[in-house]
Amino acid sequence: MFSANEQQEFLKKAQALLPEQQRWTVNADARVTPVEDKNIWQDYRMEKSDLAEFLDNTVFASGDSFMVSLPETTVGQLAFTLTSPCGYADSPSRLRITLGELPQEVIFADKPYHGTLNGSWLQTEIINLDDLPCDVVLPRRYSCKYIRFDMIGVPQTVRFSNIRIIATGSEKELLPPPQELSPELQCIDNVSVRTLRNCMHTCFEDGPKRDRRLRIGDLRLQAMVNKVTYRRFDIIARCLYLIAGTLKKDGEVCSCVMERPYPRCGCVAHDYSMIFAATLEEHCRWSGDLTIGRELFDLAVYQMKLQERFFANDLWVAVSDPYSDWFFVDHDLDLDRQASLQGIAIFAYRALEKLAVMLGRSDDAAQMRYKALKLSAVAREKLYDPKAGVVYSGPERQLSFASQIWMVLAGVLSPAEGLKALQTVEKSPKALRPSSPYMFHYLLEAWQKCGDEAHMLELLEDYYGGMVKNGADTFWEVYRPDEPMFSPYHDVRMNSACHAWSGTASYFLRKGYL
Repeated sequence: MFSANEQQEFLKKAQALLPEQQRWTVNADARVTPVEDKNIWQDYRMEKSDLAEFLDNTVFASGDSFMVSLPETTVGQLAFTLTSPCGYADSPSRLRITLGELPQEVIFADKPYHGTLNGSWLQTEIINLDDLPCDVVLPRRYSCKYIRFDMIGVPQTVRFSNIRIIATGSEKELLPPPQELSPELQCIDNVSVRTLRNCMHTCFEDGPKRDRRLRIGDLRLQAMVNKVTYRRFDIIARCLYLIAGTLKKDGEVCSCVMERPYPRCGCVAHDYSMIFAATLEEHCRWSGDLTIGRELFDLAVYQMKLQERFFANDLWVAVSDPYSDWFFVDHDLDLDRQASLQGIAIFAYRALEKLAVMLGRSDDAAQMRYKALKLSAVAREKLYDPKAGVVYSGPERQLSFASQIWMVLAGVLSPAEGLKALQTVEKSPKALRPSSPYMFHYLLEAWQKCGDEAHMLELLEDYYGGMVKNGADTFWEVYRPDEPMFSPYHDVRMNSACHAWSGTASYFLRKGYL
């Protein structure tokens, strides 16, 4: 698609938009002690006590440990002061430090890890300090609310003070919630804004703990919240240029881009490749920057050309295989993705039509409209059952929320048809439900498009409010209300508790769709 030299030019533009990183200090504010409680989310509550008094009156010997908490989930470097009360430190101090966004991460620091992702994502450090007293600043960046200190080996006793996080990000302040919202919705808005802020660094990251990289699927949702909050369109543009500058050899965009030590491609999810079109179109519309639209329009069109190999007679036929052709859609291996991917393709073509109109490319607009209409006609013929009022997917005619959602957002179903489809699956115990906050966002978007904003807000308050009631001050990557220990990685400690795709409540609460 673009030559290596052209991609380098896009990376230069991305570098020119590198945002300045702000720094501020967040002090640990409490000593915490875990207490098992089966009535609490993930079985433990953290009981707080006075930290200053505890540290002033406690010295620690080898084998001791303690935990502290921060006033909010914070992203940055850990810092503290360590001293020797007797003044005679005749050996190094060896500490194990575990940082966690949720209690399970620090409570079970000793538990063996057997999850599917690399265990090095768990935020545990073993450090050696040769000379006391010393002021310590760890070089790595963490995302945490809880910090555990274990004394592996210390000279006689040591004392801690000034435990803090030197926070970092593109924005420091949390924007206040709209005053017309109820207290409950204001709290949800606050958590949503903090989630976005904690993911805003030199690009919009999917999560500051894990995976700390740019993902197209997350980027679209972050851009939606950014539109109604910080309006950092410069960072969105930087992300789009990073994507355009790190293409696969066949010209497909990477679903995830890693910035460091240099921008490079991670992996491809073909549904994210299609969502690139909508992300670009919305950025141009919301920011007024048509220059980047002109530069990247052909790239967005080319993504759709690459996906044509997955169609037969204008019907999506490919099956997801993480080891060859991966289509994410949702965190659910049981989900039949055919109808969803048909809908995402139509959704992308309609976005390209809008962008072509904005750019004055009437021939391209007509072509994109034609493709969308063709795929829509086949979707209605092969996947939609007008008698049942729902969309089925795959050879087994699976019924799922995802299939209805994407046919609504693609405009295949009218608002009235979409409303009936959503109401039908909501009542059906057999319908496969959203498995992640990512798909839940699109469920809210679908209800809004069908015109039922009241029910959309009911769902939003129940779902995101549920996380808040369970202790969230940033929204979680994984949330199944009835399965507190669920992890797609087979260990809840690996779940990200501050995740980009989960933070879109503010978009709806601030009516970003108007």
